[in-house]
Amino acid sequence: MRAQFVLTRGFWFLFSCATCHLVSAVTAEVVPSLDIGFTFDYDIPGQPIRVPTTAQCETIHLKWQRGNAQGLSPMAPYFMQIYTSTFITPFTIQAGDGSVNEFDYQVPFAPGTRYQICMYDSLGTSGGCQEMYTMIPNITTQNPQCKNVTFPPLLGVEPKSSSPPGWSQFGFPDQCTDISIKPVNGTPPFILTISPPLHPPFNITSSTMDPIDWTVSLGGEIPFFVSLVSSEGFGWSNGPLHAGLNGPTGCLAPGTISKSKAHSVAAGAGLGGLFGGLFLAGAAWLLWTTLEKRKQKLKSHALLDPFKDPYPQIQPQNQNQIPSSQPSSATHDSSMEISGPMIMGVGTTVKDRESSITNTWTANRSSGSNGNEWTPPSRMSRGRAGMSTQLGNGELPPPTYSYADHQGGRDEAVNLPSPPVPEKEVR
Repeated sequence: MRAQFVLTRGFWFLFSCATCHLVSAVTAEVVPSLDIGFTFDYDIPGQPIRVPTTAQCETIHLKWQRGNAQGLSPMAPYFMQIYTSTFITPFTIQAGDGSVNEFDYQVPFAPGTRYQICMYDSLGTSGGCQEMYTMIPNITTQNPQCKNVTFPPLLGVEPKSSSPPGWSQFGFPDQCTDISIKPVNGTPPFILTISPPLHPPFNITSSTMDPIDWTVSLGGEIPFFVSLVSSEGFGWSNGPLHAGLNGPTGCLAPGTISKSKAHSVAAGAGLGGLFGGLFLAGAAWLLWTTLEKRKQKLKSHALLDPFKDPYPQIQPQNQNQIPSSQPSSATHDSSMEISGPMIMGVGTTVKDRESSITNTWTANRSSGSNGNEWTPPSRMSRGRAGMSTQLGNGELPPPTYSYADHQGGRDEAVNLPSPPVPEKEVR
């Protein structure tokens, strides 16, 4: 009699839940999770890091509190809903008489079983779910003895999954795809509960015998248990299942944020994408125009004579004594190099500086050309005053023009007269 009373009260809290989502049509839904009215845990005191294992017949100490929960204030008594990987029915156990917010429970499941505990108060306010624990052998005793646990009557269901290969107790229905749970016996109303670890559960209530569809609004690889209970206490559960990665992602935002906020996020994302696209287009246009201007500038520089002396006032006046600066009919690679700033020696004047500038012309003779034919000069440099050997009368030696005899493997040098120094000082 006592067991029947506890069982009835244990399932009554599911149907007294004011926040459960009621459906009457056979349509898949993305529903919000339940609000948390309190929190609980059964961590071992003094253990710095939680180790999610429990020895067979080990006693765990549950404790709960209101804390910073934002849901409805809880009302005693409290109940545990335990899911396991071994059994296909959930266990509902009353956690004390409500006089204190703590409870000791001896976990009876065999080693290798994975279990998960969720809590509710008498009105169906959720306390959330803890993470899944794994049962391990008890090393303190060879034959541990546990208290008996009562199995609720099994509810017949027809589960389906739209993800291939279909439904499985430990399957991977893809995220944002649908699962369907149809009761085949029991009395309405029915409550479908989705319970991920460390997360508030999802509830859908149905008042008919039609299938209850739910869209898997969980990210890929997140585990969860699924259960269905009837008004008279029949129950069914499967799990742990996992959300698969092959489905779409459009359903995930409604399951984590409010609908109005989801719409504002989508609108903000659209505006952000628009301005981001305009910014990128503008940046690309600026980059293109800069490159085009640089290309035109380089092209205009390439049209100039690369051998033109930037200092025309110091060019030799006798143009017959220097090689032609016009390119020949043959194709030549040429370049111009101007040395660093001139360094004037101590006591030199501007005229001395002008007279100390030398021009060295270097020309290469092509292998297939006449031996006396000059090709355009490839380099021009300015000498520095005080660094060249002066003649006895203070004048610089005449410039030397040299070309390499590629056929004979020797260099020939020709000394030409020094160009006259301009009479007028150029500033």
